[in-house]
Amino acid sequence: MYKSKIGLIFGGRSAEHEVSIMSAKSVLKAMNKDKYEGTLFYISKEGQWHLIKDINDALPVDLNEKPMKNKVLEALYKQDVILPIIHGPYGEDGRLQGFLETLNIPYLGSKVLASALCMDKIVSKTILQHAGLDTASFYPLTHHTSAEDQGLIKWLNDKGFPVFVKPSNMGSSVGISKVNNFNELKDAIDHARKFDTRLIVEKAIVGREVECAVLDDQDIKVSGVGEVISSHDFYDYEAKYVDDGQEKMAVPAQNISKETIEKIQNLALEAYRLHDCKGLARIDFFLEKDTDRVIINEINTLPGMTIFSMYPALFEVEGISYELLIDMFIENAKVAH
Repeated sequence: MYKSKIGLIFGGRSAEHEVSIMSAKSVLKAMNKDKYEGTLFYISKEGQWHLIKDINDALPVDLNEKPMKNKVLEALYKQDVILPIIHGPYGEDGRLQGFLETLNIPYLGSKVLASALCMDKIVSKTILQHAGLDTASFYPLTHHTSAEDQGLIKWLNDKGFPVFVKPSNMGSSVGISKVNNFNELKDAIDHARKFDTRLIVEKAIVGREVECAVLDDQDIKVSGVGEVISSHDFYDYEAKYVDDGQEKMAVPAQNISKETIEKIQNLALEAYRLHDCKGLARIDFFLEKDTDRVIINEINTLPGMTIFSMYPALFEVEGISYELLIDMFIENAKVAH
């Protein structure tokens, strides 16, 4: 029986490199070996592509080894479908998608434009606001803007602290700082600029962090709602991936009214379609304390797929196992191309 050749691309140049490896290990383990033959394309932090036999060899790779560009390209062309199990810049932001489009190879997930739009928090939140959807109040910073920017100071005086300073193009809470006063602002901006020149300063929302998943099958499926529960000041990288991540999720979320759950699901689908997403996405929300106002935080076009991750957990309770989810990803990517 013919086995479909499935290429897993993982690693990458972003600060989410290790998370990508964790996701790829989980996906590879869940792939039906009777139906699929996996090929591993590991991208080092320096951007070198390597064909590897064993995913446990991804780190470390001998960086003195000359990248076999011709062999990598030849192997890519042999794949029936590519699963880009890669997060952050150079993987989730449209650049990899554009490369695969150029090669005319079917792949999982959103196309170039949707990937780029959702990756950039400033652009995505602007789109959401123009469509009349609630987001946290924010102030954009470019590489021209410093902590002394008068527009930023005026905005902070108007909105008040605390705020979050974030790289505009990054995920997994990398580079984010919570800022409680002007004295902490410069250090937070300097820290975020290690990851991106475009930053976003966002008013902190007091409330619950909830998430909803979307899966493009023959019909679009919208999951129930899960909640992020963290003992940290906010749900940072360590809480997500270093601590026991399973203890940080309530799936399904408890004590949320049926009407609010339906509103979250409808908003998730609206945001998904508004950005023209494809394949899959996880949409993150805040449920504001006291008002129960539903506020969209961000759209993740290639959400984490580790054993700790919310996306597979949300569909598990819908009766879709991790193994079936991977099967659906592959089959849908073939059809969608």
